[in-house]
Amino acid sequence: MARNHDHETRRNPVRAARRETELKERLGAERPACIYCGHAELVALRRVSRKHLQEHHVLGRNHDPNLTVFVCLNCNALVHDAMLPDAEVDLKPESDPIKRVATMLRAEAVHFEMLASSKRKQAALLEGRKR
Repeated sequence: MARNHDHETRRNPVRAARRETELKERLGAERPACIYCGHAELVALRRVSRKHLQEHHVLGRNHDPNLTVFVCLNCNALVHDAMLPDAEVDLKPESDPIKRVATMLRAEAVHFEMLASSKRKQAALLEGRKR
């Protein structure tokens, strides 16, 4: 049986605008984008099992639950699976205040390293160079 592709490809602009507004409200930002790679495609930000953009706790949820930035799942995985362990950042609660602050400083350094790498790539793209 043939399917009606015209019906599938037509978008109701009112419904599309409402869905976009609801998505932005759920993500908590007018223009949500990954702070590291800049991914901002709203179509890709639909919820599957998790939303594509996550709130990343820069210093670790157990160390500072309020300092968050939007990151895409790819960048979040890179930070958690590669960069934080390499920097010896333990995300478990730490009762010793000196060890806790040292951990927070290392986590913050990872954040700034990711941000610096992203900015270098953006500058190269702007200048027409591939990196």
